Amino acid sequence: MSIVYHTLPKIFALSISVILIGCGSGSSEQHDDERLDNPPNNTCTSSQYLEEGICKNKLTQTIQYPEIQKLIKGQAYQLSLQTNQNLAVELSSTSPNTCHIINGEVKAIELGKCTLQFTQAGTTQILPLERQITLDVISPDSEATQNLSACQAGKLDDTARQIFLKTVNEIRALHQLSTLEYDYEHEDQVMQAAMVLAVNKQISHYPTASWKCFTDIAYQGTTTSNLNLVTSNGSLKNYGTATHVIDWMTEENSANLGHRRNILNPFLSKVSYAEILDMQNPSLGSTLAAAMKVVYADITTTTANKGVIAYPYHDYPVKYFLKSEPLSLSILDNPTDEYANSKVDFSKASLVVTRRDNGQIQNIQNIQYDNIYTGLPNNLQFNVPTLEHHVIYDVKVSNVIIGDAVKDYTYWFRIVD
Repeated sequence: MSIVYHTLPKIFALSISVILIGCGSGSSEQHDDERLDNPPNNTCTSSQYLEEGICKNKLTQTIQYPEIQKLIKGQAYQLSLQTNQNLAVELSSTSPNTCHIINGEVKAIELGKCTLQFTQAGTTQILPLERQITLDVISPDSEATQNLSACQAGKLDDTARQIFLKTVNEIRALHQLSTLEYDYEHEDQVMQAAMVLAVNKQISHYPTASWKCFTDIAYQGTTTSNLNLVTSNGSLKNYGTATHVIDWMTEENSANLGHRRNILNPFLSKVSYAEILDMQNPSLGSTLAAAMKVVYADITTTTANKGVIAYPYHDYPVKYFLKSEPLSLSILDNPTDEYANSKVDFSKASLVVTRRDNGQIQNIQNIQYDNIYTGLPNNLQFNVPTLEHHVIYDVKVSNVIIGDAVKDYTYWFRIVD
């Protein structure tokens, strides 16, 4: 018996809220002996500010270093930090030949020591902060072998990588969406994410530091990826990489179809993948975890045509379809601003599904819609319980409100072998 769990990221920009080690002088508490009443010429020290004629101590900022021990050459890591005063920390590298910063990410470019500097300029009432951390940049080959007991995720097998990319792009082609490139730079991130799920035998986008093998890199992976977890009393060696992708597309028992929407996101242009099989304790069976990175802050536009992105669409292979689960559609209206597509409003829409060969209007059940920020941020989903294979169905959705306009959309689909 096998049990499958899957979950999807619910955020679009990674933010690690942390509490850090303080620097500077002063205290967040104010006492009588910390004030200078009527200071000469209303002047205060650099660690104070003047308020109503009284010098008060500026607040101290603190920051907690991310739980990262090392970086792998060729990999990129997100580090979006805030101080305890909720101020964003600026990240820079003092060793640019070893690592540099692009779009808030640390990129490990050469073996050696990577020294990162965290800076927060402060405000009129908060002291500035400066801190440094030095990390080793190691060779990809040094941890290529998986060793889960030592929390070493290893390197993804190239065959699995190619099967994954082929499956995802085959599905996207069915929807007339662009081919995805493989993102090697974030593979360590998703490998660590999958490892954390597998060794703990549980699934969450928000693992805590109490989880075995937890790192901030793993957390970056879980919060920005589709996740899948399969457990079995037997072996899962033959579960198959493509099966994880199919699980995400068919969305069995999923509330908002987020995994499917992420795969069919027209703004997505690259993707990383990982899978980890944990068979360390045979008495506990096997646990297989997979992660697919789908959230990228630097992707803002798409070349896809405006219009409907539907599942299923035109002639659709039955291997990617599950009749018991919802059909769905999203509307791409703004190809230059992903989040502007949340303005698509289905609240007044009407939906009709017609069997083409006899003109019979189908019974539609469980109609739902939302504008959550998962994949394309608008979604209309429904079930057609009478649906049959090898039959063409025409779908029309009318009265879709987009700004001041009211639009109609049509498409057809047929489930084929």
